Amino acid sequence: MSNHGNYIAEKASFVSHGDDVAGVIYRPKGEGPFPAVVILGPYSFQKEQAPTQYATRLADEGFVALAFDPRTVGESGGTPRRLENPKMKNEDVVAALDYIRTRADVDPARLFLLGICQGGPEMLDIASYDNRVKAVAAVTGYYRDRETDLFMIAAGVCENPFDPATAPTPDQLEALLAARLERARDAKARYEATGEVVYRPLVSPDLGDPVAGSDAGLPGPLVWSWYGPWTLKGWENRYAVMSDLDHFDYTTVPGVAKLRKPALVIHSDTCMNPAAARRHFESIPTSDKKLIWENGTNHFQYYEQPDVVDRTAGHVAAWFRDHEA
Repeated sequence: MSNHGNYIAEKASFVSHGDDVAGVIYRPKGEGPFPAVVILGPYSFQKEQAPTQYATRLADEGFVALAFDPRTVGESGGTPRRLENPKMKNEDVVAALDYIRTRADVDPARLFLLGICQGGPEMLDIASYDNRVKAVAAVTGYYRDRETDLFMIAAGVCENPFDPATAPTPDQLEALLAARLERARDAKARYEATGEVVYRPLVSPDLGDPVAGSDAGLPGPLVWSWYGPWTLKGWENRYAVMSDLDHFDYTTVPGVAKLRKPALVIHSDTCMNPAAARRHFESIPTSDKKLIWENGTNHFQYYEQPDVVDRTAGHVAAWFRDHEA
């Protein structure tokens, strides 16, 4: 990695489907035009979290990097607030590409995508249909298939979702998901009838009950270990319950299976559902792909632990440089 701090930060804004989207551009010092990277973060992220960690380091490596708040979140517009809709985020990334390629300091022929956690497979999906993208990287991905969605629910009601002896049964998980979707349908019906948005906490330090579930979207001490401190920094700990209809309706499987762009996947056995990461990687049809498997690094360390982000951003920068031509 380069020395840190060799960049200039400036506020940025662009429009996505009629709403203003707020971001920060991190541009290298010196003369451009530079290659550019659009960054998408984890479930319910704000730009100040993992996207900024990677944007600053990629700017040090010579890339114009954009971190932004998706619509309905943070400084961006859009209602209802805190709507967790991955399809909308994909639309925001396309709008971000529209914006960043027009900047005088950016080479529009060298555009890249980087996603962390849920943003990783979403970026693989986007790269499968947006021809402006040269290459893509996914870090510690939340790979969106049915098994991984159930894994997420299991992680909220048991200490170790990897242990079949203590994890809920498949029938229990299906029942928990069905109940969650029913709550979401009720919330959406209320919103459409009255305009009222039903909110619940996104994270909670307490595990949910394996039968009754939880009031929180992502309950349990493991998720709280990273999200919890952010609740003390102004991050809004709530989500619109009707979001679950959009969230669980989305899958990255079809898009990734059509991906022909150079693709880098970084994961480990202690990241979210490693089997899904391998399945997604194996389904990518291009031969120009690379899997970096780093056992000993857990899911949340990839978000903002300095040495891990340094190393990972270095892998990403090298992959993008190898595919600039």
